[in-house]
Amino acid sequence: MIISIDAGHNCIPDVGAIGLRKEDPLNKEVVGKIIKKLKNTATKIIDCTPYGQVFSNVRQSLQYRCNKANKSNSDLHLCIHFNKGGGKGEGVECYAISQTGKNYAAKICNEIALVGYGNRGVKDGSRLYVVNHTNMPCVLVECAFLDSAKDMNRYNADSIANAIIKAVVGVIISVNSVITSFQSDCNLSSITDKNGNKLVVDGVRGDLTNSVIAKVILRIGTSSNLVKWLQTRLITLGFPCGSTGADGIFGSATLEAVKNLQVKNKLVVDGIVGPNTLNKLFG
Repeated sequence: MIISIDAGHNCIPDVGAIGLRKEDPLNKEVVGKIIKKLKNTATKIIDCTPYGQVFSNVRQSLQYRCNKANKSNSDLHLCIHFNKGGGKGEGVECYAISQTGKNYAAKICNEIALVGYGNRGVKDGSRLYVVNHTNMPCVLVECAFLDSAKDMNRYNADSIANAIIKAVVGVIISVNSVITSFQSDCNLSSITDKNGNKLVVDGVRGDLTNSVIAKVILRIGTSSNLVKWLQTRLITLGFPCGSTGADGIFGSATLEAVKNLQVKNKLVVDGIVGPNTLNKLFG
């Protein structure tokens, strides 16, 4: 399968919307993730975005994308965007014209909705230039709303990219089971991300998961599901935690195991599990 893709806007004078975040970098980030994830697969992907180029008007920017897509002989063209609705909208919606495009659009909406966004469904794309001027089926994806605090707090480029890939290619991008268990046990231990929300358990080490890693501190006397995760990882990596094993209680045997891990990895040997020690546990 050949997919052509473009990150909406990202050139002059074609710039995106601004809400709680700016559209251009989000479009670029999601497209970049999709391209990277499909790089070593059977799916060929062609980026049609005129990053940083200067045009006389927006129409020329759109023509550039369509011309490059049409020359690629792709099976599907994807336009990645983020919405803005005056503070009244939230969720994902897709625009298409052809039946094939609508079928892909419905799948994309469903998969992104599974990540936690509202599903606004498939809309008529007949008024959109790129949807109208590509030779192949085309889907314009409005991934989420820039002016929705709910959407922006949830935003994770990896999760959205994975959802789009699954919808279009039918494959699930492999996830890191260590990160998945960490995310789950953070939630069970009531440890929230930088926005005060639970983590999406998707196995992806994105910005929000990193924000949790940056603030986690585990030390002797701590008791939680996350301590149990810590002990499980230590044991897996060859650092036993005593006769009780992974019991969720940070005792003296766990302290010794943490220090041994720190010695092996040339870290500060203080027996405290912070970001540096956590990074060694992720492998």
